[in-house]
Amino acid sequence: MGHHYRAVQHGRAKLTILSEIRGVLSGLAIVAVALLLAVSIPFGMPGQELLSTLRFHLGIALLALPLLLALSGARLRALVMLGLVLASLAQGAGMVFMQQGHRAAFAELQPKAGFRALSFNVLAANPRRADAARYIMDSNADVVVVMEAGGLYGLWPEIMQTYPYRLGCEPENACDLAILSRTPFVSAQRHLLYGLERWRLSQATVMFGGEAVTVVGLHLTKPYFDRVAELELVQARSVIGAIEGPVLLMGDFNAAAWSNQVAGFAAALDLVPPPTYPATWPVELGPFGVPIDNMFTRGAALIRTIGSTPEAFGSNHLGLLATVELF
Repeated sequence: MGHHYRAVQHGRAKLTILSEIRGVLSGLAIVAVALLLAVSIPFGMPGQELLSTLRFHLGIALLALPLLLALSGARLRALVMLGLVLASLAQGAGMVFMQQGHRAAFAELQPKAGFRALSFNVLAANPRRADAARYIMDSNADVVVVMEAGGLYGLWPEIMQTYPYRLGCEPENACDLAILSRTPFVSAQRHLLYGLERWRLSQATVMFGGEAVTVVGLHLTKPYFDRVAELELVQARSVIGAIEGPVLLMGDFNAAAWSNQVAGFAAALDLVPPPTYPATWPVELGPFGVPIDNMFTRGAALIRTIGSTPEAFGSNHLGLLATVELF
């Protein structure tokens, strides 16, 4: 009799613990649902772009939750949670698929010219600025967009031996975004981004193999500064939309190509993405990080290959090095 009583009590204790675990997991599931909604549906909430940038990282991490719910016996809740996570991941995959679909138009075309391009946020307080400058000079890039270019203070005379044509950082102590080129600019223009009134949008037209292309450098404000980045994208859309001929856009967007605002911006301008989206931040995560630095083309130009820099050279971002073809 005593043995039976102890067994019943033990069974009740297990059920109580299991019930508590289900309750905790269900509470976490409610939080996860709210997070997935913020990832997938733009409410205009500050910082929401950061969540949509992390949609794949969050989705993969949240796949553990339906598994734990199922193991705890909450199978229906597990199925609902699994469906929501997969729907969010599918939404992101759909954005990537639609962007990549624009590359198909170039499949049968033969390029008329090509060049190499480097985009690199070098960090204004870079403790290894000489290493970053040496990499830029040794990269064999034909054009370079440098962000937080004040991090190269004092090194411009050396850099300009390799890249004698420069837009930005004039004077050197007012240095934010710069476009560097081995060949002369046909035209060049800087734009003040009105959100925080910073010179973080520039364009320069250069020639390669007799073909003109306009290189646009853009450094967006971080997405949790209210709606500043959204307003900057509106301005950038107006500037880029007015450019005639092939365009190469590159820079630090502080958001991934599949974030809601950047994806909408790219769709509105018919921008063509690179074949992959290399991770650039945080550098400690390497290829498992987030691609918040981006490149796109518009018109008769295509990014054929792209990759991140081998290291950050003292920056908190990896750079992007690409080969670009003109048609």
